[in-house]
Amino acid sequence: MTRARIATTAAYAVQGFGFAVVLTSIPGYKDRLGMGDDVVTLVVLGVCVLAGLGSALSGVVAAQRGARTVVVGGLLLAAAAVAGIGAAPSWPVFFVAIGLYGLALGAVDAAMNMLGIDVERAQGRSLLASFYAANAAGGVLGALAVSGSALATLSQPVALPLLAALVAVGAVVLAARLPDAGPAVPAPVAARGVPTVDDGTDTGASLDAPGGTPPVPVAGPGPGGADLGRGRPAGGLVRVAAGTVALLGAGMLAFPVADSAVSSWSATFLRDVLAASAVAAPLGYAAYQAALIVSRLLGDGLVERVGRVRVVRGGGTVGALGFLAVAAAPAWPVAVLGLAATGLGLGVVAPLAFSAIGDRAREAVAAAAGPASDAVARGDVEIPAAPTADVVAGPRDGVVAAVTDRAVARLNVFTYAGAVLGGVLTGVFATAHQLRAGFVVLAALAAVSAVLAGAFRPARTAPVTVTEPTSPG
Repeated sequence: MTRARIATTAAYAVQGFGFAVVLTSIPGYKDRLGMGDDVVTLVVLGVCVLAGLGSALSGVVAAQRGARTVVVGGLLLAAAAVAGIGAAPSWPVFFVAIGLYGLALGAVDAAMNMLGIDVERAQGRSLLASFYAANAAGGVLGALAVSGSALATLSQPVALPLLAALVAVGAVVLAARLPDAGPAVPAPVAARGVPTVDDGTDTGASLDAPGGTPPVPVAGPGPGGADLGRGRPAGGLVRVAAGTVALLGAGMLAFPVADSAVSSWSATFLRDVLAASAVAAPLGYAAYQAALIVSRLLGDGLVERVGRVRVVRGGGTVGALGFLAVAAAPAWPVAVLGLAATGLGLGVVAPLAFSAIGDRAREAVAAAAGPASDAVARGDVEIPAAPTADVVAGPRDGVVAAVTDRAVARLNVFTYAGAVLGGVLTGVFATAHQLRAGFVVLAALAAVSAVLAGAFRPARTAPVTVTEPTSPG
């Protein structure tokens, strides 16, 4: 295992650790600050919304400073926020701290996926599922750490700052070991101001010019450029089309919705509907989480054997059947098996969506660069006609990396949109007699992943030969 892969795996684990610490400490917040369930629900939804904002902002910051900077800075901000959450003496301080945590959560999630795609692309094999397994394993460690602090009778104002310090230490260590991911577009290229074009065809690529992001130049009408018809002003940015991002987002939406709903519903369903004991009621969620980790550990190997589309289609189908088994379960052991099947099926969907968006970015650059081949040959535009080794080597000065980072930031917003939707569904189907119907809805969402599996296909461009991202030192 390479150094870059080990460091990226560790980043996913540290993020999962911090998230679990915040999530599993909720009962303590309620007791310490006198919060009701309605307030806690609003807080969780607020964190999801702010995480979506953080994810969107990470694309802009990563373009300027690099994905590694976002990961390290975001983890340090998250650590400070966790400490503030634990030490907060009042609701206002708590709300500010948890709001900052939400922003950091989304930013780090998106930037980790940017780095994960870089390493995956460099090694030429599927790796994101294993990174997500590390994230889930970090979550298990975080939950155990909170449990251990309670066993040691540490109060939250003491325990959470201590656990936050572990996250901060992890961030500092990662700063020297993560792939050297600087800005994805070199300043000399971005400054050329070469006109850009949009020929109106649906190639999976579109051109846009959001403020604050260095442009990726593509030859267009005028000297040194081919006139393809309908054009846009100079200074545009090649990007993955919004419809392409939305299609992959819809395909992966079942996982965050299911994850949010299962964490909220499973124990209640087993206890109130299927008469499980207090000992048996938590087993459904435990089975789901264990299967989730197994799914991600096996996912990359399955992709290598049968392909990404078949894995997603099979995962969505297994997830849907699992939820239907839960909805129709006559006894709690059947529901536990159904929840395990759900975790096994849906666990691979989200990481493979990010692998797919990386491939769509390659296609977008290839589509945009193709008409500019004459200008490229003359040296008027410093853009590769096809992705090359410099895409992920060293400072990530490739055009593909720039387009990938922005697409990842946009796709990652669906993670938190799904979490919000899961919270809404929890409210709609909260009563015991409606929970079976709720699991049927989740089955339908999982089936959507299976139907949209074709959107997860590998790139149609020629294979990319890349070098391993470097780590300083």
